[in-house]
Amino acid sequence: MSSGRDRLPLPDSAGPGPSRDVATLGLNRRASRRVVLAGLGATGVPLLAAGQGRRAAVGRARQATPVAEMLGALELVREERPTYAARPEPGGRLRLLRPPVGTEADQLNFSPVAFRQDFQVLASHLDPLVWADEVTMEPRPWLAERWEWSADGTTITYSLRTDVRWHDGEPLTADDVVFSLLIARDDVDSGVRNFFVLMDEAEAVDEGTVRVSLTEADGGWLLNASNLFIVQRAQYIEHWQSRPEGERTLSGYDWGTRAPLGTGPWTVRGRGVAGVELRRHEDYWAGPPHLDTLSVGWEEDADERLEAWREGEADLLWPLRSADLPEVEDVPGRLYVADAASVMFAAFNFDNPARQVPDLFDDVRVRRALSQAIDRSRYAQEVFRGFVRHEAAGTVAQPWAHDPTIVNPPRDVAAARNLLAEAGWADRDDSGVLENRAGFTFEITAILRDDSRPELVRVLRSVADDFKEIGVRLEVQSLDPEKFRDRWISRRDYDLIAYAYDLFPGFTDFDLYGSGWDIRLNPQGWNPGGYRNEAVDQAIAEALAAVDLATQREALGRLQRAANEHLFGLWFGFPQDLILVRPEILGFQPNKLWQTWDTRKLWRRSD
Repeated sequence: MSSGRDRLPLPDSAGPGPSRDVATLGLNRRASRRVVLAGLGATGVPLLAAGQGRRAAVGRARQATPVAEMLGALELVREERPTYAARPEPGGRLRLLRPPVGTEADQLNFSPVAFRQDFQVLASHLDPLVWADEVTMEPRPWLAERWEWSADGTTITYSLRTDVRWHDGEPLTADDVVFSLLIARDDVDSGVRNFFVLMDEAEAVDEGTVRVSLTEADGGWLLNASNLFIVQRAQYIEHWQSRPEGERTLSGYDWGTRAPLGTGPWTVRGRGVAGVELRRHEDYWAGPPHLDTLSVGWEEDADERLEAWREGEADLLWPLRSADLPEVEDVPGRLYVADAASVMFAAFNFDNPARQVPDLFDDVRVRRALSQAIDRSRYAQEVFRGFVRHEAAGTVAQPWAHDPTIVNPPRDVAAARNLLAEAGWADRDDSGVLENRAGFTFEITAILRDDSRPELVRVLRSVADDFKEIGVRLEVQSLDPEKFRDRWISRRDYDLIAYAYDLFPGFTDFDLYGSGWDIRLNPQGWNPGGYRNEAVDQAIAEALAAVDLATQREALGRLQRAANEHLFGLWFGFPQDLILVRPEILGFQPNKLWQTWDTRKLWRRSD
C-alpha cells in the first residue's frame, strides 16, 4: 500500500487531535452572537414516543408509570434512532451556536475540500455522493443511488439520481461529480487529498454515470472518499482554470458576490464572520426541511455558549462537555447521549533513547500490568460522569467495524503487581516505587498536546494515581503543538503518547499500527512508538485492499484482537457525545459522523 495515506485534518467535535484537528480554533466574537441568533423562548418539554428514553418503573408494578430518565431539568435520550409521537409542524427558525474555526477568512471559505470553514455550514447546503449511515457509518445511497465495483476492486461505477437539482435549478450531472473528485485530489488547499492518492482517473460515462479508476484496490474509497461533498462545476470551473495546474484551488473564490450553490436542504442567504444564515430549499430531492431558516452562529468562549443556551438564544448546543452540565442542568431541555466514533488512548513508545531501561515495554507482561492497574470505572464517573464507553478497547470505534467482544480488563491491582514481579520488578528499597534488578526505578513519562480535549489530561492524571498503587511513577506532560511534534518525531524521549480524536467512517488508523508507517523511518507515517506485529500488518494489508465491508470487518477484527493481545497501548475507551436540544425542538436524530448534520428533520413545536 502507498505510504502516502497519512492522517488527515478535518473538523472535529471533540477538539484538536491528529485526525480532525481544526474545529475548536478560532475567533472571539461574543458581541455578534445575538445578531445571528434572534432570541426565541422555550416552551414545554415534549414527550418522546412510547418506548423512547431509558425508563424506570416507580410505585407498584401494576400501577407503575414510566418516566423519562432525568438529569436535573434535562430529559436524557439515549436511543440511537429516536422516534417522536408528534407530527412535524412547518415553519420557524433553528439557531445553532458553535465554536468558530480558524480565522475570519476561514469562516468565509466555502471550499468543501479545504475544510477551513465550520463543517456545519458545508453539511447544510451540500450533499455527499454516498451517505454514511447515522448509526452504523456504513455507506448508503445518496446522490449516487447505486454503485458497482469491478471484480479486481480497481474500478467503481456510480449511477446518479435523476431528480437532484442545484439551488439555481440546474440538474446535477456526472460532470459535477467528476469535477468534485478532481478538486478533492488536486486542490493545493485540499485537506482530503490523501483519500485520493490511488485515484487514477474519473470520467463521466454519460449524464448520470461516473466511473472512477484506481491504481489499486482501496478499501477506504467508498467509506471515505465517496462521502465527501459534491459542488457545481459551472460555478467554479472558470475560477479553477484561471490558475495553472499545480496551483489550482477553490480557496480565494469570491463568495461575497455569488453565494455558494449546493444540492443540499438549505440555501446560503447571508454570511459574515458572525455566522451564516440559510433558508429552506423547497425543492430538495429528499424532502425540504420543516423549518424556514437555519442560523449557524459562532462563539469562541465556551462559557458564552452556555450562557446563550441558558438565556434561550440557541436551540441546539454541541459540542458539550460533561464538565459543563452543572451550568445547564436546571434549564428544561433534552440531552441526547450519543455514541460517537471517538477514541482516547496512549500508545507505548518501544524506543525511548533517554530511558534507563530501553527494553521496558518489550515484555508484554509489563504492558498488561499497566492496563490492569487502571481504574477505568472511576475516571468514567469523575471525568465523564458516566458518558463514556470505558470498557471499549482499541481505536476502531466505527460501529460497522468495531468488535464489542474485545474489552478492557477490570481493575486488578494484585494481578498487575504479580505480572510486574514476574517481569523482575520489585520495591527493593521500600520507597514505594518499583526497581528492576539493576536498580533502575519504574518511572515513565506521558506526553499529549495541550490543545487536546480537556478530558484526556484528566484521564492521564487519574491513571497516574492508579499507577502509584502498583509502584509505578507516571509524569504527565502537556505540550504546545510545536514541542509535542519535536518530542514525538525528533527527540522521542517519552514512554506514552496520548491522543483523543474522532474517526472517519472508513478505517484510517493503519498508519498508527502498521510497521511500514514507523515515524522514525517513514515521514508519511504516524506509528509513534515503533510498534511491530506481523499479524497486525497482515490484517491492515487485507483491510486496505478489500472493497467489500464483510472482508474489511473480518480483517479489522483480527487487527483489534492482535493489537489487544500484543498490547499496542493503553485504551481509555470511546467518549460519548452530548447534544443539548430545546424542549420545543423535535425530530433530532444523532449522527455519528457529525451529530447535528440532519437539521432538515427538525421542527419547532408551536404549543
